[in-house]
Amino acid sequence: MSDAARYKASRRKHRILDYLDKHEYIMNADVRKLCKVSAATANRILAELVSDSTLSKHHINGHWAYKPAINPDKS
Repeated sequence: MSDAARYKASRRKHRILDYLDKHEYIMNADVRKLCKVSAATANRILAELVSDSTLSKHHINGHWAYKPAINPDKS
């Protein structure tokens, strides 16, 4: 991954985490608006954050939503 791509990914992650400081969960549509990306790219971003245990995936009101993961290893 190039430095530019790494920077872009980092900015997107920070936008999502900042959003979650003020909201209980985030959905694909929120990521699309925040990061100005397509639905597919939003899915990839969210899947990556779930795979690295930053977010956890939940089914809320018939839709997938993502909340900050509870990590018992961190104090």
